[in-house]
Amino acid sequence: MPDLNRAAPVTQTAQPRPSEALCRLRQHEISLNEYLDICVEKALSHLVGNASPDRLQFIRALLREQLMTDPVLIEYVRQATGSDPQGASGS
Repeated sequence: MPDLNRAAPVTQTAQPRPSEALCRLRQHEISLNEYLDICVEKALSHLVGNASPDRLQFIRALLREQLMTDPVLIEYVRQATGSDPQGASGS
């Protein structure tokens, strides 16, 4: 019978690998604005060919606005990049 009073061994979980875009941002190869554009395009990639260009542009603008105004997303961007997305201008 297992000893229920014995603590389970602590294992370290692997940290997720940063995306190529995040690495490029951290190496100052791209700006925060360019990084956010890449993130939005990645989020929209499954819609390309399934939504009209006008619809994609509308969703793209909506996502960029959310990145600049939603407190949870702002904090996520800060933690991931070390930068404030409100300082980046949309394209």
